[in-house]
Amino acid sequence: MVVFILLTAAMIAAESVGALAVVIMDGGLALVVLAAAAAAGVWLLHALGLGDEAPAARWIAGAGLGIGALCLGTLFLGLLGLLSRPVVGAGLALVALAGTARLVIDFGPDSRRPTAGGPMPRGGWLWLTAVPFAAVTLLAGTLPPGVLWAEEGGGYDVLEYHLAVPGFFFEQGRIGFLPDNVYSNFPLNSEMLSLLMMVLRGGKIEAALMATLVNAWLAVLLVAATWQAARRLSPENGLLAGILAAGTPWIAYLAGIAYVEVGMLATGMCALAAAIEAARGGPRAWRWALVAGLLVGLACGFKYTAVVLVALPLAAALGWWIPDNARRMRALLLFAAGAILTFSPWLIRNTVNTGNPVFPLAWKWFGSRPGIWDGELQERWVRAHAPPTLRQGWSPAVRTALRHSIGDPRLGPMLLLLAAAGAIRRRDRWTGGLLVMLAIQASAWALATHLFARFAVVLLIPLLPLAGRTVEGLRQRLPARLAYGAALAGLSLNLVTLGGLYYHHTRLGPEAVRLEAFDRCDLFVDGRWPGMEYLQVVNALDASARVMLVGEARTFYVRVPCVYATVFNHHPLGRIAARAEDAHEVLTAMRREGITHLLVHWGEIVRLRNSYGFDPRVNEDLIERLEEAGLRRTGEFRIAEDRPVYATLYEVGEHE
Repeated sequence: MVVFILLTAAMIAAESVGALAVVIMDGGLALVVLAAAAAAGVWLLHALGLGDEAPAARWIAGAGLGIGALCLGTLFLGLLGLLSRPVVGAGLALVALAGTARLVIDFGPDSRRPTAGGPMPRGGWLWLTAVPFAAVTLLAGTLPPGVLWAEEGGGYDVLEYHLAVPGFFFEQGRIGFLPDNVYSNFPLNSEMLSLLMMVLRGGKIEAALMATLVNAWLAVLLVAATWQAARRLSPENGLLAGILAAGTPWIAYLAGIAYVEVGMLATGMCALAAAIEAARGGPRAWRWALVAGLLVGLACGFKYTAVVLVALPLAAALGWWIPDNARRMRALLLFAAGAILTFSPWLIRNTVNTGNPVFPLAWKWFGSRPGIWDGELQERWVRAHAPPTLRQGWSPAVRTALRHSIGDPRLGPMLLLLAAAGAIRRRDRWTGGLLVMLAIQASAWALATHLFARFAVVLLIPLLPLAGRTVEGLRQRLPARLAYGAALAGLSLNLVTLGGLYYHHTRLGPEAVRLEAFDRCDLFVDGRWPGMEYLQVVNALDASARVMLVGEARTFYVRVPCVYATVFNHHPLGRIAARAEDAHEVLTAMRREGITHLLVHWGEIVRLRNSYGFDPRVNEDLIERLEEAGLRRTGEFRIAEDRPVYATLYEVGEHE
């Protein structure tokens, strides 16, 4: 472990000493918080009567439950308006005391705990193959949100949603309903961890890197849970599955930005490990089924799609593994009860806020409260998220699905080959259940989503334990060495893939100039990042300013109070224009609502209009009429002098 940490630190320092400082300071604080919650979560296993289980099983499941409880605890504090540093600090102190007590009891000098269910295989040095993947992950986490990755629009969702929503909650001092950001109604377990970091640091932008690095530590839990799930099928499987998880490009790619998939994968893999314990039988099997359900409900709390891509497939696998009908029914009922319990806080919040427990999904069946959603927004949402089979036909959709799954090198080509080998070698109930899970996931992803490659990462949950089975039962050294050799070759290819992505994003121009943006959120705040030039003027406005953003929804770096809407919400300016008789009345209404400035991002309006759609009431004609009525142009913004204007800032002015 010490060698691993030192090598990782050396690689980070070779790229940027500043990045290493961020990892130690911001990442260290985030790690302390998560580690305290993880340790405290083991008490929940004891409360469920699983205190005598093997330490690895208890601690990995407990870590998932503890971190999940931290998410939900932050939600409850936010709903009560108790998001102050003293309250949060006191709560975390209690969590830390509970975690420390658990550590002393389990690992102190007087502990008498049974060892894990089998010896660790030789070859622990193979964990060092994960060093470069860990280094890239942590380096990515020290870059300002908005830099990575190009395929993700420079972290567009992070700036619009994943960090922006908890940022608004932090500024308001409570968690409430945000009528102009539909994403704020999604399950927000990951965003709750970001919000917690913002409270601890005392600022949303100040906590940006700490919030991002949370995902790096969740990736560690994912690797540990993969190791545990695989080794419970057979002790020799854990090492291979674990190093493959640590060296999968998708995991490093997602763990370096403030997305939600890593948290979903971590709790989902913890749920798989618990489900395997339940399926192995014994007097406590039903308790493990409940734990698996609690964990999978937390996974759903990270991302809606986990309901059909993690929870339902895992339930099917659990049913496959348990041959006895009575035991199967009991296990599935407990699994479902646990999932509902930990997922229900988000369902209840949505029901209270919108009248629809899964808003904005299932609007045709559940509807919503008046004024929140309508047919126009529903049509825009469906058009953007409909499966390609409905838009393109079957043949193009199949090609897209293959390209974004088995054809995506971030999944790891060797992982697929080793998973196939493991499935062929060990044709038993465990393999059958994992294949059932994989088949349901692949079908749901292909037929019910819009085929984002990122959404297919759930396939890793069954693929990694299947790949681990490649070495199961091998009695001769040569076959085992060949399997590990193939894994190392695959990890080398994965490193080339990940290294290429990192190099492409951090080396600029034909001369490969290094991007020196580590720990430089000020590049965005001060408007020095290309495409964000307007922030230099907007963030310099006085304290009385209130800006309405049109087209632009990336609000995270906006320091002044702002009004905006995502593309899937009616824009406030459109609502005002619909009620007003003329442009003068529109300006009067804006002044009445305290709007002092209007920023129109023409580039975003064109992009959205040509893709998802944009509020038709907000257009160039409306802005021209507002200018004629007294709206005053005060600034125009370009990426470069020879480039066209992409945004214009207007001053609303005083009431005439």
